[in-house]
Amino acid sequence: MTGKPRVRNWLSAKVNFALIFATIAALLLVAGLVTAFAIDPPAPGWVGFAIASAVVVVLSAAATLVIPRMRVSPQRPAVAVDPDRRLLVVADAHCNETALSDAIQARLDGAVAVHLVVPIRVSHLRFLANDESEERRIAERTMSIAVRLLRRRGISARGSVGTDKPLESMTDALGAFSATAVLLAVPPEHDSYWLERDLLTKARALTELPVTQAIVASAQPAGSTRRDPPRAEWPRTHGRKGEPHDNRGDHI
Repeated sequence: MTGKPRVRNWLSAKVNFALIFATIAALLLVAGLVTAFAIDPPAPGWVGFAIASAVVVVLSAAATLVIPRMRVSPQRPAVAVDPDRRLLVVADAHCNETALSDAIQARLDGAVAVHLVVPIRVSHLRFLANDESEERRIAERTMSIAVRLLRRRGISARGSVGTDKPLESMTDALGAFSATAVLLAVPPEHDSYWLERDLLTKARALTELPVTQAIVASAQPAGSTRRDPPRAEWPRTHGRKGEPHDNRGDHI
């Protein structure tokens, strides 16, 4: 199945981030003017004011990282029109594709269709910067290879790349895919993603569907910062007649 690639709207995130700091800057400016005209403190007082302002800015920046960003009103879940079981899988981009396919197959429990969504995995620094091209490429690769492996096993599967927030990626997918169960596939603890902490508990609070979790072997060696899956697992780009030549879209 094909579809238009989903483009991440970084403008919205940038605007929200700018508004937060613009508000803080305005409040600090007002506080500075009030202090200057009403109190007129000595030089040490201004030093203290500068230090306090710096602390406020740092804490505000830290809050944007520590507090997960999540939509206030997630999409309404899609409702199935038949009794068939369907499995939604939210998988970390660092999961080994073969191990991920094995985990999904072992947990089908009669599901007739699988939708695999792979959120973009970004660092704290890139979370604030407009630079996620490499992370998107990795997520697309993981999703594409895993879906191809599932299809080769006779499993009806499709996939998409999510946002940089796993929980939001899950609720977005539930709005378009009428799942009856959710599987969270995460790598071992040493390679866990900072936004995946307590993911199972948080995911269960967002949906009435049964949510389970599987620990899947990581494709990235411990201590490595680069992820290159084995070349043998790459999907074919020049195969039999009628086979797609580009497997890197957001939806397949």
